[in-house]
Amino acid sequence: MPSFSRKSNEIVNTCTAGSQAILREAIKHFDFSVIWGHRGEDDQNEAFDAGASRNRWPTSKHNKYPSRAFDIVPYPEGYGADYGRFYEMATYIYAAASKLGIPIEWGGHWISYTGKGHNDRDWAHFNLRE
Repeated sequence: MPSFSRKSNEIVNTCTAGSQAILREAIKHFDFSVIWGHRGEDDQNEAFDAGASRNRWPTSKHNKYPSRAFDIVPYPEGYGADYGRFYEMATYIYAAASKLGIPIEWGGHWISYTGKGHNDRDWAHFNLRE
């Protein structure tokens, strides 16, 4: 059975109790790494400047403490995983959230056209739905 690395576990602990429960249930069935939970001001603005976030500090759900958002990637592929692996991972996250009765959103469902002929989905991102 997969389990969290020390680093992933530290990041999980920056998330809400509901997010922690979802992640701890899903890891029993699918191996993934937790990349982000809470992001402070410098990390958030750096993510925005790099094009990895749509929000500057403090408007991201990652900026609340505990975090209402988390970013995860399939293990061992990471961000290099194909879309199918991200969809597979998302099914386990949704199943865990459903089992626990916690509504969530997945960035893989978002489509925001950039004007450059392609869409911009956030495959790693999940957040609690409010």
